[in-house]
Amino acid sequence: MFTLQISYPVRDYEAFKKVFDTDPAGRAASGARAVRLFRDTDDQNSVAVLLDFDTKDAATAFLERLRSEVWDKPEVIGQLMSAAPTARILEEVAREGQGAG
Repeated sequence: MFTLQISYPVRDYEAFKKVFDTDPAGRAASGARAVRLFRDTDDQNSVAVLLDFDTKDAATAFLERLRSEVWDKPEVIGQLMSAAPTARILEEVAREGQGAG
């Protein structure tokens, strides 16, 4: 399993969430098996998105689609985000059960 981890410095969470919910880059059609959305407990405008994919190629292709079709639009960075998002692809190497410490 591969997870695309994206950090978004948003200007207004509610405005970001409205756009996020429209799925402008086609998460489901790109093979995202799960999507998790988080907000920093100290900075509610710091958002993290984790998207799970079966392959690294699928995660990479989706990231490239985000960069070319969504993030490269000036209105996205200027209106929704205070800076460009950052992203990385993580490979799951181990998983432990619920409550494992």
